[in-house]
Amino acid sequence: MLAVILLFIDGVGLGEESDHNPWYVRPTPHIDRLLGGRSLVRSAVGQIGSDMVLLETDASLGVPGLPQSATGQATIFTGRNAPKAMGAHQSGLPFQRLRKWVQADNIYLQMERQGWRATFLNCYTPEYFQRPATRRGWVSVSTAALLSSREPVRMLSDLLAGKGVYHDLTRWTLARTIPDVPVIEPETAADHLLDVARQYDLVIHEYFLSDLAGHKQNEELMQTVIDHYDRWLGALVDRKQTDDVIVLVSDHGNSEDIRVSTHTNNPVPTWIIGDAHTWREIPHQKWDLTCIVPLLLRLVEKRRITTS
Repeated sequence: MLAVILLFIDGVGLGEESDHNPWYVRPTPHIDRLLGGRSLVRSAVGQIGSDMVLLETDASLGVPGLPQSATGQATIFTGRNAPKAMGAHQSGLPFQRLRKWVQADNIYLQMERQGWRATFLNCYTPEYFQRPATRRGWVSVSTAALLSSREPVRMLSDLLAGKGVYHDLTRWTLARTIPDVPVIEPETAADHLLDVARQYDLVIHEYFLSDLAGHKQNEELMQTVIDHYDRWLGALVDRKQTDDVIVLVSDHGNSEDIRVSTHTNNPVPTWIIGDAHTWREIPHQKWDLTCIVPLLLRLVEKRRITTS
């Protein structure tokens, strides 16, 4: 089965070619290769070759203030303007009103209505669902959306069987609390994603250490984040099937400006690898986060037609 792969990376805006932008300063050989010698910066926006395009994407969505995680992610997972619906940008984990808004309609439910299959690749530990906060409903937008669907949650057993990927790609943060968990390379994680992708129309992975490193202004963590993500993305592109499509998007800016610990107003990337033209078929006045779900649905539909 041909697959569409959504890579949601938290807190990465399109910043400047400057020494305060780790995505420009740190080595990213795979990203640079894919972008024709450019880093993941605003000046790289445009079509790169015949099958790749980097789009400048509005994360503000017409609402004053700095874009935030809860409403940015809710928009990515639903295709609807969450900050406008909530009346403001909302940070962190979604409050009950936003959770219910996400669970009422999201990419998983829209895929199910079409008879298509989408899955969340991230794996959870049993301990996560035993936490008092989780039991009270304090979960991320991505988790809330998944739990509203018929798609099963991937657990630690799936991770160890190579049927999922941990949020940090290599499991290094998990191994600090569960030492028996083997740490893997980013390239191995890419192989695990692609193995799962053959069974689904859409595969989604969320990576949030980039946002954490930006908030902490932690240059050592940022170096690990950029190195691992560059290798992961390079392996996915090199090893995917020809007609698979990768869509990389972020919810807001942050880690592209190490001078500040807050989010930024920078646009975020929509990086489409494998199909440089379908985005033009999506009705929009300005390319923003509400365009991601319609793009994913159209990409899946086209691949369904190709293989039918």
